[in-house]
Amino acid sequence: MLISIKRLIASLLTVFLILLSWIISYKYHCIALLFPLIVWILISYSFIELKMQERHCLRKCYFQKESLLARLLASRFMVILFYLIVSTMMSITILSSAMEYTQIWWLYLVIHTFLSLILYRIILSLTASIVKPSYHKLFAREWTINGMTFLILPFFIYLALNGYAPEYLKESFIETIESASITLYSSCTITQKMLIWSKELDAGLWWLVYSSAEYAQARWLKAGIWISFIIYNSLAVLGINRLIVQIIYLIDILFQRKKL
Repeated sequence: MLISIKRLIASLLTVFLILLSWIISYKYHCIALLFPLIVWILISYSFIELKMQERHCLRKCYFQKESLLARLLASRFMVILFYLIVSTMMSITILSSAMEYTQIWWLYLVIHTFLSLILYRIILSLTASIVKPSYHKLFAREWTINGMTFLILPFFIYLALNGYAPEYLKESFIETIESASITLYSSCTITQKMLIWSKELDAGLWWLVYSSAEYAQARWLKAGIWISFIIYNSLAVLGINRLIVQIIYLIDILFQRKKL
């Protein structure tokens, strides 16, 4: 019980230290880019560690060995490249959205971390005699990520549907983009460009969502706009979910090594 509490505290401190340090420091110095780098490394490592083990299994089980698709799926370079790109998109959206987290979101992250740790420990316990030792923790991590997705996505969709529109939302698309681009500022050029890119994309999607209710007549078009908005913003939601569970996973390994 004491070990679990220590793991929970360590996980919470790590998650909040990364996010809050970024929020506090991004305006002032390029050293703040250390935190996006940490997030990117954690997320990309979680993907690549898993896919490096799965790639040969996929090729052997589902595809002809010499087919193009089999080569692509089994290619170390292609697997790493693809998930580095996905991790980059997730990291940018996580840290961009973190600056707008409400008190409800911060409270939810505490609850989410707590529930993720419980689920992770339960899966570890239930699969101890089923899954190979070399893959045991990795298996528990991925199933925890998948399981907690069903909790965090509905919460995000509820807030998106019932929350308030951002203040930068205007009647004109150009005005919306311009208004959104001045809501964030950093003295670091790289950080500024990254934030503006993310904010303008988000503002464009917000404008499309609200304009579709007035101008789009076809239901399929309205649905497509909403789905695009949810998918884009889901990158941040799925990314923070993976980040939390990855931190729990690494801290669990660290505690086990200390115990040994």
